[in-house]
Amino acid sequence: MSRVSPADGGVLDCVVVGAGPAGLTALTYLARFRRKVVALGGKGPRPRLTLIERSYNLPGYPEGIPGSVMLHRLREQAEENGGIILDATARSVEIEGRRFKITLSEGEPLHCRKVVLAMGVQDREPAIPGIDRHIGRFVRYCPICDGFEFSDKSLGIIGSGTSVARHALFLRTFSTEISIFLNGEDPDGLGKYSPMLKGCRIGVFPERITAILEEEGAEGRIGCGVRLEDGSEHRLAVLYAALGCDLHLESVRHLPLKLDEDSFIITDIQQETSVYGVYAAGDIVSQINQIAVAFGQATIAAVHIHNTLDNESGAIPDL
Repeated sequence: MSRVSPADGGVLDCVVVGAGPAGLTALTYLARFRRKVVALGGKGPRPRLTLIERSYNLPGYPEGIPGSVMLHRLREQAEENGGIILDATARSVEIEGRRFKITLSEGEPLHCRKVVLAMGVQDREPAIPGIDRHIGRFVRYCPICDGFEFSDKSLGIIGSGTSVARHALFLRTFSTEISIFLNGEDPDGLGKYSPMLKGCRIGVFPERITAILEEEGAEGRIGCGVRLEDGSEHRLAVLYAALGCDLHLESVRHLPLKLDEDSFIITDIQQETSVYGVYAAGDIVSQINQIAVAFGQATIAAVHIHNTLDNESGAIPDL
């Protein structure tokens, strides 16, 4: 049975901004600690988790698990433990004395003692005609997650600058057949990595991609390569995108958060940000972006929040 509802009024122990792997994990733990907590799970950018056709690197799932199924189970678990997920998003998070005020996209604002930021990020999609139907299948974003499944096959990566070069060199973990597609960007941007790429026999193709090649598969038409503007065709098992991602931090613009050079949020070992009482977990944090990491970060944050709330009230000592 839930111990708090949006209509209760008063001050919540914590508001979790976001309902992905990190946000739902934090919600589950804090609900199980019998805290007054809600998570904001309103519609925003397409959840990264739903783009995962099947994850095989999540501990405990040797048979793999689709991202959409994982998200459903996380929501179900949080709610069964008394967590509440509001169908709203945060318009702003502001400091209000020793507390926080969360202005919502719908309804009355929330007031809380602690905040967990878990909004996630949005990957930048390559500018290729007809790409939408291939996202999460032929076009992917995380070789750490699923590169193993494409071992010893022909791998492509799209991007520019030194970032795509580093990603391409990482792909050598799985295969020796790697091609970089700059999609119209200048090859000079590869900088010092150009000799390394050549030494590793990684092909570099500056031309724009005009189409994704398709073939008939068990579940309909699937991607199998790319066609460039010079007419050349390149057969690939997968095309990784290394175009970076966007962090939607508009709702926390009033908070003096410390960010790294790429605008990811910096936290301490307890996942607390530079703003006392504000924690962050998941892909928005300046760490490796992995589901298992998001679980761990959210757990650390939730335990520290629970203990800190008790300490502030003079209740019980830390575990």
